[in-house]
Amino acid sequence: MSEQNCRINPNNGDRLLAIVLALVGLLAAPAWSQTAPGGALTDFQPVTYRFEVGGKPLADAEVYQSQSTGSMLILAGALEAPVLIKLREGRVEAVNLMKVDKKSDGSVTLLQNPTLAQLGSYRLTSDRTGVGFDLNGQEAVLREKPHLLGNQNLEGMQAYSLEYVRGADAYTPSNPVVAKLREQSEDVQVVVFFGSWCAACKQMVPRIMKVDEQLDGSKVKIDYYGLPQGQAFTRDTKASSMGIKSVPTGVVFLGGKEVGRISGNGWKIPELAINNVLVKAQS
Repeated sequence: MSEQNCRINPNNGDRLLAIVLALVGLLAAPAWSQTAPGGALTDFQPVTYRFEVGGKPLADAEVYQSQSTGSMLILAGALEAPVLIKLREGRVEAVNLMKVDKKSDGSVTLLQNPTLAQLGSYRLTSDRTGVGFDLNGQEAVLREKPHLLGNQNLEGMQAYSLEYVRGADAYTPSNPVVAKLREQSEDVQVVVFFGSWCAACKQMVPRIMKVDEQLDGSKVKIDYYGLPQGQAFTRDTKASSMGIKSVPTGVVFLGGKEVGRISGNGWKIPELAINNVLVKAQS
Protein backbone atom coordinates (compact mmCIF):
# COMPACT_ATOMS: atom_id res chain seq x y z
CA MET A 1 0.00 0.00 0.00
CA SER A 2 1.33 3.45 -0.92
CA GLU A 3 2.11 5.73 1.99
CA GLN A 4 -0.18 8.25 0.29
CA ASN A 5 -3.28 6.04 0.72
CA CYS A 6 -5.33 4.38 3.48
CA ARG A 7 -7.41 1.30 2.73
CA ILE A 8 -10.34 -0.12 4.68
CA ASN A 9 -9.45 -2.53 7.46
CA PRO A 10 -12.39 -4.19 9.24
CA ASN A 11 -10.29 -6.21 11.68
CA ASN A 12 -11.00 -5.05 15.26
CA GLY A 13 -7.49 -5.78 16.49
CA ASP A 14 -5.99 -3.68 13.71
CA ARG A 15 -8.54 -0.95 14.41
CA LEU A 16 -7.44 -0.89 18.04
CA LEU A 17 -3.82 -0.63 17.00
CA ALA A 18 -4.68 2.15 14.56
CA ILE A 19 -6.21 4.23 17.35
CA VAL A 20 -3.08 3.97 19.47
CA LEU A 21 -0.83 4.70 16.49
CA ALA A 22 -2.91 7.74 15.60
CA LEU A 23 -2.42 9.12 19.09
CA VAL A 24 1.27 8.29 19.19
CA GLY A 25 1.87 9.92 15.81
CA LEU A 26 3.23 7.00 13.76
CA LEU A 27 6.83 7.91 14.46
CA ALA A 28 9.48 5.62 15.86
CA ALA A 29 11.80 8.22 17.36
CA PRO A 30 13.08 7.34 20.84
CA ALA A 31 11.14 8.77 23.76
CA TRP A 32 12.00 12.32 24.88
CA SER A 33 14.27 12.90 21.88
CA GLN A 34 13.06 16.35 20.79
CA THR A 35 14.80 18.46 23.39
CA ALA A 36 16.35 21.89 23.55
CA PRO A 37 19.36 22.83 25.68
CA GLY A 38 18.51 22.24 29.32
CA GLY A 39 16.15 19.35 28.60
CA ALA A 40 13.11 21.31 27.37
CA LEU A 41 10.65 19.47 25.10
CA THR A 42 10.02 21.65 22.08
CA ASP A 43 7.74 20.00 19.54
CA PHE A 44 4.21 20.04 21.02
CA GLN A 45 1.80 21.11 18.27
CA PRO A 46 -1.95 21.82 18.65
CA VAL A 47 -4.16 18.94 17.48
CA THR A 48 -7.89 18.32 17.23
CA TYR A 49 -9.02 16.00 20.01
CA ARG A 50 -11.91 15.97 22.48
CA PHE A 51 -11.21 15.79 26.21
CA GLU A 52 -13.90 14.69 28.67
CA VAL A 53 -13.96 14.48 32.46
CA GLY A 54 -16.79 12.59 34.13
CA GLY A 55 -18.51 12.17 30.79
CA LYS A 56 -18.60 15.92 30.09
CA PRO A 57 -16.40 17.53 27.42
CA LEU A 58 -14.23 20.44 28.53
CA ALA A 59 -14.99 23.11 25.95
CA ASP A 60 -11.82 25.10 26.66
CA ALA A 61 -9.47 22.10 26.53
CA GLU A 62 -6.36 22.61 24.42
CA VAL A 63 -4.62 19.45 23.27
CA TYR A 64 -1.07 19.29 21.96
CA GLN A 65 0.85 16.37 20.47
CA SER A 66 4.56 15.68 20.50
CA GLN A 67 5.13 13.23 17.66
CA SER A 68 8.79 12.65 18.44
CA THR A 69 8.02 11.57 22.02
CA GLY A 70 4.58 10.01 21.53
CA SER A 71 3.07 12.32 24.16
CA MET A 72 -0.14 14.35 24.51
CA LEU A 73 -0.42 17.52 26.61
CA ILE A 74 -3.83 18.75 27.82
CA LEU A 75 -4.49 22.26 29.09
CA ALA A 76 -7.87 23.37 30.47
CA GLY A 77 -9.08 25.92 32.99
CA ALA A 78 -11.01 23.26 34.92
CA LEU A 79 -7.88 21.19 35.52
CA GLU A 80 -5.85 21.68 38.68
CA ALA A 81 -2.75 21.20 36.54
CA PRO A 82 -1.99 20.38 32.89
CA VAL A 83 -1.96 16.66 32.09
CA LEU A 84 0.77 14.87 30.15
CA ILE A 85 0.02 11.44 28.65
CA LYS A 86 3.20 9.54 27.80
CA LEU A 87 1.67 7.05 25.39
CA ARG A 88 4.82 5.08 24.71
CA GLU A 89 5.60 4.72 28.39
CA GLY A 90 2.00 4.09 29.47
CA ARG A 91 2.07 6.85 32.10
CA VAL A 92 -0.04 9.90 32.91
CA GLU A 93 1.46 12.83 34.81
CA ALA A 94 0.37 16.17 36.23
CA VAL A 95 2.55 19.00 34.93
CA ASN A 96 3.64 22.26 36.54
CA LEU A 97 1.82 25.05 34.66
CA MET A 98 4.87 27.30 35.13
CA LYS A 99 6.80 24.84 32.97
CA VAL A 100 4.39 25.24 30.01
CA ASP A 101 5.79 27.78 27.57
CA LYS A 102 3.38 28.76 24.76
CA LYS A 103 5.11 30.06 21.63
CA SER A 104 3.89 32.72 19.19
CA ASP A 105 3.56 30.10 16.43
CA GLY A 106 0.99 28.14 18.48
CA SER A 107 3.36 25.41 19.61
CA VAL A 108 4.23 24.60 23.22
CA THR A 109 7.51 23.84 24.91
CA LEU A 110 7.69 21.98 28.21
CA LEU A 111 10.59 23.31 30.22
CA GLN A 112 13.01 21.04 32.08
CA ASN A 113 11.60 18.72 34.79
CA PRO A 114 7.89 19.62 34.36
CA THR A 115 6.35 16.71 36.29
CA LEU A 116 4.39 17.55 39.46
CA ALA A 117 2.91 14.13 40.22
CA GLN A 118 2.31 10.71 38.72
CA LEU A 119 -1.39 10.10 37.95
CA GLY A 120 -1.04 6.42 37.08
CA SER A 121 -1.42 4.71 33.73
CA TYR A 122 -3.86 5.14 30.86
CA ARG A 123 -6.18 2.52 29.38
CA LEU A 124 -8.11 2.13 26.17
CA THR A 125 -11.78 3.06 26.46
CA SER A 126 -14.38 0.28 26.25
CA ASP A 127 -15.47 1.45 22.79
CA ARG A 128 -11.83 1.60 21.68
CA THR A 129 -12.09 5.19 20.46
CA GLY A 130 -9.66 6.79 22.88
CA VAL A 131 -7.61 6.53 26.06
CA GLY A 132 -8.85 7.04 29.61
CA PHE A 133 -7.33 7.53 33.05
CA ASP A 134 -8.38 8.41 36.59
CA LEU A 135 -8.37 12.08 37.47
CA ASN A 136 -9.44 13.12 40.99
CA GLY A 137 -11.85 10.20 41.25
CA GLN A 138 -13.41 10.73 37.82
CA GLU A 139 -12.74 9.09 34.49
CA ALA A 140 -10.95 11.38 32.05
CA VAL A 141 -10.99 10.44 28.37
CA LEU A 142 -9.04 11.76 25.40
CA ARG A 143 -10.44 10.80 22.01
CA GLU A 144 -10.47 12.00 18.45
CA LYS A 145 -13.41 14.13 17.35
CA PRO A 146 -16.22 12.34 15.48
CA HIS A 147 -15.17 11.70 11.91
CA LEU A 148 -16.21 14.04 9.13
CA LEU A 149 -18.72 12.24 6.93
CA GLY A 150 -20.38 13.09 3.65
CA ASN A 151 -20.18 16.34 1.69
CA GLN A 152 -17.81 18.97 3.11
CA ASN A 153 -16.49 22.33 1.98
CA LEU A 154 -13.18 24.06 2.59
CA GLU A 155 -14.47 26.11 5.50
CA GLY A 156 -15.80 23.01 7.24
CA MET A 157 -12.51 21.19 6.75
CA GLN A 158 -10.58 24.11 8.25
CA ALA A 159 -12.94 24.37 11.20
CA TYR A 160 -12.72 20.64 11.95
CA SER A 161 -8.99 20.13 12.13
CA LEU A 162 -6.05 22.19 13.32
CA GLU A 163 -3.80 19.65 11.61
CA TYR A 164 -5.45 20.37 8.27
CA VAL A 165 -4.95 24.10 8.72
CA ARG A 166 -1.32 23.70 9.77
CA GLY A 167 -0.62 21.32 6.88
CA ALA A 168 -2.19 23.71 4.38
CA ASP A 169 -0.16 26.63 5.70
CA ALA A 170 3.02 24.58 5.31
CA TYR A 171 2.38 23.75 1.64
CA THR A 172 3.41 26.04 -1.21
CA PRO A 173 1.70 25.18 -4.52
CA SER A 174 3.43 25.80 -7.83
CA ASN A 175 2.44 29.29 -8.95
CA PRO A 176 2.74 28.57 -12.71
CA VAL A 177 0.57 25.45 -12.40
CA VAL A 178 -2.06 27.25 -10.32
CA ALA A 179 -2.07 30.08 -12.86
CA LYS A 180 -2.64 27.52 -15.62
CA LEU A 181 -5.58 26.04 -13.73
CA ARG A 182 -7.07 29.49 -13.25
CA GLU A 183 -7.09 29.88 -17.04
CA GLN A 184 -9.55 26.98 -17.46
CA SER A 185 -12.57 28.10 -19.47
CA GLU A 186 -14.59 24.92 -18.84
CA ASP A 187 -16.14 23.91 -15.54
CA VAL A 188 -13.83 21.60 -13.59
CA GLN A 189 -14.83 19.80 -10.40
CA VAL A 190 -12.51 17.77 -8.19
CA VAL A 191 -14.18 15.56 -5.58
CA VAL A 192 -11.73 14.58 -2.85
CA PHE A 193 -12.70 11.35 -1.08
CA PHE A 194 -10.93 11.26 2.28
CA GLY A 195 -11.13 9.84 5.80
CA SER A 196 -10.56 12.12 8.78
CA TRP A 197 -9.30 8.95 10.51
CA CYS A 198 -6.66 8.34 7.80
CA ALA A 199 -3.04 9.31 8.52
CA ALA A 200 -2.22 9.70 4.80
CA CYS A 201 -5.19 12.03 4.40
CA LYS A 202 -3.97 14.19 7.27
CA GLN A 203 -0.70 14.61 5.38
CA MET A 204 -1.99 14.99 1.81
CA VAL A 205 -5.47 16.54 1.88
CA PRO A 206 -4.21 19.84 3.38
CA ARG A 207 -2.15 20.32 0.21
CA ILE A 208 -5.20 20.37 -2.02
CA MET A 209 -6.95 22.56 0.54
CA LYS A 210 -4.21 25.16 -0.02
CA VAL A 211 -4.68 24.78 -3.79
CA ASP A 212 -8.42 25.22 -3.23
CA GLU A 213 -7.78 28.57 -1.52
CA GLN A 214 -5.67 29.77 -4.45
CA LEU A 215 -8.26 28.70 -7.04
CA ASP A 216 -11.06 30.70 -5.43
CA GLY A 217 -13.05 32.51 -8.12
CA SER A 218 -11.85 30.22 -10.93
CA LYS A 219 -13.67 27.58 -12.96
CA VAL A 220 -11.98 24.86 -10.89
CA LYS A 221 -14.06 23.83 -7.87
CA ILE A 222 -12.88 21.41 -5.20
CA ASP A 223 -15.33 19.49 -3.00
CA TYR A 224 -14.65 17.04 -0.18
CA TYR A 225 -16.42 13.83 0.80
CA GLY A 226 -15.68 12.18 4.14
CA LEU A 227 -15.83 8.39 4.38
CA PRO A 228 -16.25 6.22 7.49
CA GLN A 229 -13.73 3.67 8.70
CA GLY A 230 -13.92 -0.11 8.46
CA GLN A 231 -16.82 -1.98 6.85
CA ALA A 232 -18.97 1.16 6.76
CA PHE A 233 -16.53 2.41 4.08
CA THR A 234 -17.73 -0.31 1.71
CA ARG A 235 -21.37 0.49 2.42
CA ASP A 236 -21.14 4.15 1.47
CA THR A 237 -23.31 4.51 -1.62
CA LYS A 238 -21.36 7.32 -3.28
CA ALA A 239 -17.97 5.69 -2.75
CA SER A 240 -19.26 2.31 -3.90
CA SER A 241 -20.85 3.72 -7.07
CA MET A 242 -17.55 5.37 -8.00
CA GLY A 243 -15.35 2.40 -7.10
CA ILE A 244 -13.40 4.19 -4.35
CA LYS A 245 -11.15 1.61 -2.68
CA SER A 246 -8.74 3.84 -0.77
CA VAL A 247 -8.35 7.40 0.45
CA PRO A 248 -7.39 10.02 -0.38
CA THR A 249 -8.71 9.68 -3.94
CA GLY A 250 -9.49 12.72 -6.07
CA VAL A 251 -11.94 12.36 -8.95
CA VAL A 252 -11.59 15.01 -11.66
CA PHE A 253 -14.62 16.01 -13.72
CA LEU A 254 -14.52 18.18 -16.85
CA GLY A 255 -17.87 19.49 -18.02
CA GLY A 256 -19.57 17.00 -15.69
CA LYS A 257 -17.70 13.95 -17.06
CA GLU A 258 -15.01 12.08 -15.15
CA VAL A 259 -11.66 12.44 -16.92
CA GLY A 260 -9.16 11.13 -14.36
CA ARG A 261 -8.17 10.53 -10.75
CA ILE A 262 -5.56 11.59 -8.23
CA SER A 263 -4.06 8.88 -6.06
CA GLY A 264 -0.75 7.70 -4.61
CA ASN A 265 2.19 9.98 -5.37
CA GLY A 266 -0.08 12.38 -7.23
CA TRP A 267 -0.96 13.89 -3.86
CA LYS A 268 2.55 15.19 -3.36
CA ILE A 269 1.82 17.99 -5.87
CA PRO A 270 -1.97 17.88 -6.31
CA GLU A 271 -2.22 20.97 -8.50
CA LEU A 272 0.14 19.30 -11.00
CA ALA A 273 -1.86 16.07 -10.87
CA ILE A 274 -5.08 17.97 -11.66
CA ASN A 275 -3.42 19.88 -14.48
CA ASN A 276 -1.98 16.70 -16.01
CA VAL A 277 -5.42 15.05 -16.00
CA LEU A 278 -6.94 18.09 -17.73
CA VAL A 279 -4.15 18.39 -20.32
CA LYS A 280 -4.63 14.75 -21.27
CA ALA A 281 -8.42 15.10 -21.43
CA GLN A 282 -8.29 18.28 -23.53
CA SER A 283 -5.57 17.17 -25.97
